[in-house]
Amino acid sequence: MSYFENPKSNNYWHFFSNIVTIVTILLLFISVMGFRFEIFSFIFSLLTLTKYAIYTSLIALVLSLIAFGNLIGKSHYSSILNNLLNIIINIVLVIYFFNNIIALKSNPVINDISTNYDDFIEFKMYKNHNMYKDEHILLQKYGGFNKPNSKITSFQVINKTLAEVFDASQNIINEMGLKITYSNIEEGLIEAVDSSFWYGFKDDIIIRIEKLISNEIRVDVRSASRIGKSDFGVNSMRIKEFFESLLFKLEG
Repeated sequence: MSYFENPKSNNYWHFFSNIVTIVTILLLFISVMGFRFEIFSFIFSLLTLTKYAIYTSLIALVLSLIAFGNLIGKSHYSSILNNLLNIIINIVLVIYFFNNIIALKSNPVINDISTNYDDFIEFKMYKNHNMYKDEHILLQKYGGFNKPNSKITSFQVINKTLAEVFDASQNIINEMGLKITYSNIEEGLIEAVDSSFWYGFKDDIIIRIEKLISNEIRVDVRSASRIGKSDFGVNSMRIKEFFESLLFKLEG
């Protein structure tokens, strides 16, 4: 009888797949909660704990597949279901982090996107975004706009009043699940904050709505991440989502 066909070895594969899956979940839990409660730094949480969680998830997936293969055709239904659960958990984790790696590689290493770099929008509430060096602005403007995902310009509106566009914009921000932190129709400014689901990373967005001499309404948006050098393309996608929703709402 070969080692893989030995019932005792089957139990070992099953046991270790459970242990490594639990270790993976614990590493991710400690990473997420440690960052959310400011116990660990961004670097330690994401680049150490989460990185090793991905490695253990890959190992757990391999162990679970071996254990599942050994259990096929046997009447260990509870063990088979347990291994299926391990496989599903680890496949979901691997796919999720793989997609994040692809997003990181396919987007420029920038974390602040604006539709107008000639008349830059200053944040009202989270003013740390306003501390810029000339080189950083150039990186945002030319480095970011050379990428297809970041080619976003001002939104022009005709046959609508500033108040209508302002109200529509405010409603869209609420519908997107963002928390409005500043709103002033006289200044034409709406500022809001968004938090990511897992780690609670905070991104700020500010919308500037102004009436032009031509009576058209111009809408500019700036979205910036508070930490990290890359935003995985999230800020540009957030601006695109806002503009698409605004167009739909104004045309409707």
